Amino acid sequence: MKHFYLKLILVCLFSNFSFAQSQKEIYNQSVQAYQKKDFTEFLQLTQKLDSLRPSHPTYSYNLACAFALNGKTDEAISVLGKCLLMNNKIGFESENDLASIKNLEEYKKLVSLKTELETLVSTSNKVVSLSEKSLHPEGLLYLNKSKTWLVSSIRNRKIVSFDVKTGKCTDWFTDKNLLSVFAMKADKNEKILWVSTSVMPEMKGYNKNLEEQSEILKIDVKSKKVLQRFPLQGNHVLGDLVVTKNGDIYISDSGEATIFKIANDKISVWLDLKKEGFNLQGLTFNEDESQLFIADYLKGILKISMQNLSDRNWLKFPKQTTVKGVDGLLWHKNSLLAIHNGVKPIRIMQYSLNHNNEITNFKVLDHNRPEFDEPALGTISNGNLYFFANSPWKGYSKNFELDETKFDYPTLYSNSLTK
Repeated sequence: MKHFYLKLILVCLFSNFSFAQSQKEIYNQSVQAYQKKDFTEFLQLTQKLDSLRPSHPTYSYNLACAFALNGKTDEAISVLGKCLLMNNKIGFESENDLASIKNLEEYKKLVSLKTELETLVSTSNKVVSLSEKSLHPEGLLYLNKSKTWLVSSIRNRKIVSFDVKTGKCTDWFTDKNLLSVFAMKADKNEKILWVSTSVMPEMKGYNKNLEEQSEILKIDVKSKKVLQRFPLQGNHVLGDLVVTKNGDIYISDSGEATIFKIANDKISVWLDLKKEGFNLQGLTFNEDESQLFIADYLKGILKISMQNLSDRNWLKFPKQTTVKGVDGLLWHKNSLLAIHNGVKPIRIMQYSLNHNNEITNFKVLDHNRPEFDEPALGTISNGNLYFFANSPWKGYSKNFELDETKFDYPTLYSNSLTK
């Protein structure tokens, strides 16, 4: 077993220090059990780790090895397949701990799958590259009435408009107290722009005194004035929001696995998902707004009935796909468009739904494109999916300085949706 290392991402994923510590302790115990060749205990501990933190690259891989070492071949094949769909670069072929499954036909299929995952799929087309390289785009929105493209900035703490033909950026909204800007959504009349913001160490002017601050802004589109602020204190990262037809706002919080709601200009906790969620990301309604779909970076997509919040379940994904790494999530004609950026290779997927809004099929829109580097949120306009294919997360140093030689200009892509 080659994966005896531990990388716990405490920001966003683990707000509770003792929770993170308990995982580390269990992990160390699993290492000791493995070294003593107590593979029964090793399996028990690794299963516990996997339940505490699903889709962890080390925990999942070690679980596959633990199953194999205990003669549980079907389980080993299943988990190894999930690992491969999350990251096709894992070198499992040389793993001695998997010896018990290497002669199985299903194992040979996984070897073939690894090669298949190198396949290039490119159905989206480049639209334009923006002029502001250090922008670090996140949210994207097109205002139809004013024919204005907007993009939010993590790094530069602002919203810019851009010319879709030339890529020239112009500051659209700035504020000295503005934090890193994530999602932007307009009401149905495009009179109000709702914006989610949170403190991020990657933003300019960051210091520890700003930590644990987040804010939702209500902005008048015409005057670009802030009509109201909804501040939140604590370990919140307000990654996405959605506006209903009647003007209510729902906001996902990846820091606390919570959904907030703004109604009648008051903010409150709408749904606490800390006991079942991990890292909430994109969210979207179906056509009649009877159901809300929420992406979780580790568990997949949660479907919630708006009439009965206890009526909720995690969607079952097709065998050839992975639940991991869904960031942007959009509804389009009885399907969900999902931007998976937490996997290798990065992929843009379209999941078809039946009348019960269960996944029945899928289509790969983009896969293994070398120019794609952590695409985030997207938007739909005139039947086209738009998204920025690259974000400079890998361009930051340990001190969160941005090295512009390590990434390209933000590049907008579009996909003409056929369904």
